[in-house]
Amino acid sequence: MPNTLQYRPVLIDTLISNERMSSYQSVFHPANDVQLMGVYLWNAHVCGVLYPLIGAVEIALRNAINHALLADLGGFWWAGAKLRYCSSPSGAEVPYPVQAVRENFAKATRSYVVEQRRRHAVRGNVRPHHDGVIAKTEFSTWEFLLYPEFMGRGLIWPKYLSSVFRGPWPVSEAGAMLLHVRRLVATLREFRNRLFHHEPAWKRYGVLTQADALQHLQEKIGKAESLLTLIHPDSLRLLQVNGFVQDARRACSVEVIRRFQHVAQVHKVISPPPLHQQERL
Repeated sequence: MPNTLQYRPVLIDTLISNERMSSYQSVFHPANDVQLMGVYLWNAHVCGVLYPLIGAVEIALRNAINHALLADLGGFWWAGAKLRYCSSPSGAEVPYPVQAVRENFAKATRSYVVEQRRRHAVRGNVRPHHDGVIAKTEFSTWEFLLYPEFMGRGLIWPKYLSSVFRGPWPVSEAGAMLLHVRRLVATLREFRNRLFHHEPAWKRYGVLTQADALQHLQEKIGKAESLLTLIHPDSLRLLQVNGFVQDARRACSVEVIRRFQHVAQVHKVISPPPLHQQERL
């Protein structure tokens, strides 16, 4: 039973820290340490349930962009002069998003090479593999590719926008669509980082109460659904029919918090009498 555990000074004060627990205390107002630890464990549960949903967003976006560009620009479409961007004055610095994309792919390539040498004992030069490098890219790579530096005549946007985002568009103009998608991706990438680093998933400016926290999480789930639908409606349906979205929304509820706090209402279930007794009745 939870009341048999000694939460202080080891579990809360030392192994988790009062500094981290203070945010749970101020927002959820637990009545005791059992409830405080409960909401902390609830957050860990939420992170675990939401992560596959956000991971699906990242994978779908990455593969949708890669598939569209690979078909036209060929393998290693990010290398050399294949990936063009808006013209800039001679001698001007490369725009930050363009430089970030280059650095991210360089980092992904190094990561791929290191893994091949470590896992497969490859010696000498390792020839990068297109799909292997793509799989090593960071989420931010695909956000940077959505910047307006890559929007213009002869550039990847708007040329491939309808190939990457095949769901119903909320706006008709390509520039507005690119901005809308980039904002969604930025929001979900930042949220994904919170989940990955085991931080309070609900924490942001303006979240002051339990109701605020739950609303914030439900909004993030909605944004994930929106982006998956834009990429392709079936990418969202796959998660829906397998219960991922329902599990995520259910986890972000008062009822689940109370279960982790061990204050959920218990309903006594009366079993029906055996069949032979029912026949007599």
